[in-house]
Amino acid sequence: VGQLYMEAYLPRVDIDPVRIREVVSNLLTNALRYAPDEGSVAIDARLDTAAPIAVAVSDDGPGIAAADLPHVFDRFYKGRASSGSGLGLAIAHNLVTAHGGTISVRSAPGQGATITFTLPGA
Repeated sequence: VGQLYMEAYLPRVDIDPVRIREVVSNLLTNALRYAPDEGSVAIDARLDTAAPIAVAVSDDGPGIAAADLPHVFDRFYKGRASSGSGLGLAIAHNLVTAHGGTISVRSAPGQGATITFTLPGA
């Protein structure tokens, strides 16, 4: 089950749509990989106080171990449960910061994960 939420009014942002599509694709791929079969993945796009737009991708999977959290955006870093290449989140981080934005993760074991990125206005 998936859901998408976007506020009615979001300001325009100056982005490379191909690259931001890659960010969203990487985040969705990870969320879908870790969400249980009957779990959910959500995308939330909203106005943000720190930057005009914040996009969050959440899942209700197993979460990320506290020891792994500081390293999730490092190239080739893979947590114990990872089956990926260790590049997706590093690429997402590089593309978001190249746009002048920020990216962060919030997670606890057994409570899923939320990765949020912000983009500055146009």
